[in-house]
Amino acid sequence: MESWYLVLCKPRQEERAQTNLHNQGIKAFYPKLTTEKLIKGRRTLKQSALFPNYLFVCLESQNGNFSAVKNTRGISGFVSYGANYQIVPQKLIEQLQCERLQTTESLLPKPGDVVNVSSASFKNIQAIYKELDGDIRSILLINLLNKPIQMSVDNKDIEF
Repeated sequence: MESWYLVLCKPRQEERAQTNLHNQGIKAFYPKLTTEKLIKGRRTLKQSALFPNYLFVCLESQNGNFSAVKNTRGISGFVSYGANYQIVPQKLIEQLQCERLQTTESLLPKPGDVVNVSSASFKNIQAIYKELDGDIRSILLINLLNKPIQMSVDNKDIEF
């Protein structure tokens, strides 16, 4: 009977370990999280492991090739309690596989959030985030002379 086991990977080598396991004909899986971030003022989507340094591996309980998994590049070893390797319930794996397509997280400010402007002409002024204006700019509402003014600002000049 096949079971899913939890494996500890070397730091940031989940993809490498999964590729090497697939090359050996072993089913492996790790859920990914897609985050939206501002990197150098540009809005970018970045994928990272939902559980950093961990991987799920499917093996036969009795005849599985556990030593091949332990000796695969990128893997440190199995997570175990005593002498037994940690088995992950099948339902949990199915849930993670279904949800991995929908897992997106945004680290950008949302409309209505209060942000600080750090550009030279508007240093330390608070503004209200309104919306994106392309890839590298955003529209903010700044209160000048008791009037809300819309202004387009570089994303690198926004602190949130």
